[in-house]
Amino acid sequence: MVEIQQLMKRPSLAWGGLLLGLLALWGLSPGLDAASNEQLWFASTGQILSDQHGFLSYWREHNGEKLLGAPITKELGENGLTVQYFERGRLEWHAENTGTILLGHVGKDYATALWRKFDPAPPHIPLEGEHFFEETGHTVREPFLSFWQTNGQVEAFGYPISEPLWEYVADQLTQVQYFERGRLEYHPRSPDLALRVQVSPLGHKLALLRGLNLTPEPTATPTPLPTSTPIPPTPLPVIRPKPTVAPKPAQVPAIRGGSKYIVVNLNKQWLYAYEGDTLILDAPVSTGRNGAETPRGSFAVYSKTPLQTMRGTINGEKYVVPNVPSVMYINGGVAIHGTYWHNRFGSGLRLSHGCINLPIGSASKLYNWAPLGTPVYVK
Repeated sequence: MVEIQQLMKRPSLAWGGLLLGLLALWGLSPGLDAASNEQLWFASTGQILSDQHGFLSYWREHNGEKLLGAPITKELGENGLTVQYFERGRLEWHAENTGTILLGHVGKDYATALWRKFDPAPPHIPLEGEHFFEETGHTVREPFLSFWQTNGQVEAFGYPISEPLWEYVADQLTQVQYFERGRLEYHPRSPDLALRVQVSPLGHKLALLRGLNLTPEPTATPTPLPTSTPIPPTPLPVIRPKPTVAPKPAQVPAIRGGSKYIVVNLNKQWLYAYEGDTLILDAPVSTGRNGAETPRGSFAVYSKTPLQTMRGTINGEKYVVPNVPSVMYINGGVAIHGTYWHNRFGSGLRLSHGCINLPIGSASKLYNWAPLGTPVYVK
């Protein structure tokens, strides 16, 4: 449950006892503040949610704790609107529409920021228990349909913009589906049935991609105790690859967005990392073998994890690879990562299950240099 404290004007003595009792029933701790409007302060993020533009009332009336989570920014101006970002979404105040409050299209915005283009749904006749949307050509079915129907439908999530697909969430390959206003995740092993379908924290991810200020708001309440910092994993020993001569960088496509980008040339089995026109790093790679080819196209780093055990099945072949370092996912289960089990990089031998294998030292440098959202061109 979100930990919050309520900040408001000092109540009169006549009503103070009753008000404190009501606050106790709501699970809120009253504080004292000079503001005239009611506010909530969230200990988990250090941010304040108020009714200056009606966001607090909307959050309460639309199951905000479950569907939006805690605020992660203050109210700010964006694209001519007053907005506030939350862990799982964004609220927008539309002054031109008599002050209407709407949920922002964080699902579409997040996909756009990562250059995600979803394949159109294959044509089929909708079956019983499915909901087909002519607006986008996509279908919602279980395990997501019941959650979508009982938690706000189009108002809360918008229309689906993808079919169900598989992506890494943290270090777990997870079934997800994108909607205009968010993304749903399916966690079938959760012992709590109510948590098997969850709303992804795309509000937080999008805020990070846009470089928004997430600094906590100062309040009169005590600062919450800091959480412990996880101990970083012990780095794996660097295995030096055999010396290879780097081919000359190929001409790269015109770049949108930020100045950092990565180019992977499958024919040359080489990777190039650029900042503007400057080549920052180039390194030999080994990409997907026959039957598990690395996909070509324009992608972006959508998830990073410093160390992971990879497992899966491709063409009936099962594999388990422990302690894979410097993992950056760019498309579903396809990642750029360090590789300690061979040193045949740049040799023309394609040995992976679809990922882009790098020497450990080069992968570590690339991992520390490339933020989430870095464009990746595989050609």
